[in-house]
Amino acid sequence: MSFKLASLSLIALALTLYASPADAQARPRSGFGFAFGMGGGNAGVTCDECAIEMDERLNGISGFVRLGGYASSRMLVGVEGSGWIRNSDGLERRIAAVSLVFVGYPSSTAGFFVRGGGGGIRAVVENDIASVVGEGITWSVGIGFDIGSGGAALTPYVTYLNSTEVAADVNGVSTGVNLNPNILQFGLAITTR
Repeated sequence: MSFKLASLSLIALALTLYASPADAQARPRSGFGFAFGMGGGNAGVTCDECAIEMDERLNGISGFVRLGGYASSRMLVGVEGSGWIRNSDGLERRIAAVSLVFVGYPSSTAGFFVRGGGGGIRAVVENDIASVVGEGITWSVGIGFDIGSGGAALTPYVTYLNSTEVAADVNGVSTGVNLNPNILQFGLAITTR
C-alpha cells in the first residue's frame, strides 16, 4: 500500500472516531435511510490457482449508494451497490457489488457505526481484444461516523470488500479459475437519518 493511500486511510479512520458535542444531541434515527459516497479505492486480486503471482494493487475511484430502513434507532438494514473503476495502460477495470447490509450504531443518537454485509460481485478487465469477467460472492465490513445533528449528515467511511469463488471467464469461455477481487474503500458520504 502506498504512503499516500495509507495516510488517507488513517485520516479517514481518525475522522470516523471523532465525535462532536452536537452529534451527542442528534435526533434518533428512524424511517427511510439513504447514503451516497464517493472517494478512493485500492483494489487487488488473489488467485490461488494461477500460474503467475498476482500481488499488484491499484488505486482507482470508488463509491457506493445505499437504500434502506431503520429497524431501530441503532440498526439500519438496506441494499447497497458499490463499485471501483480504473482505466489505464489500455485496460478498463471495473468491480461492482450488490449487497444486503446491516449498519449498527452503538448509540441511538451518536454517529459512530460499524457495517457488514454480503451479496454478489462482478469484476471485469477488458481491452479491444479480450474481456475477463468474474462473478461470485462478496462480503464486506466497515466503519464510519455521521457528522451532523439534523436530517442529513456528512459521513467519512472506510470499507473493506472481499470475495470468494469469483469464477473467471475469458471472452465468454469458462477458465475453471477463481479470481477473488478485494477493495479497500474510503471517502465521504451524505447520509440521511
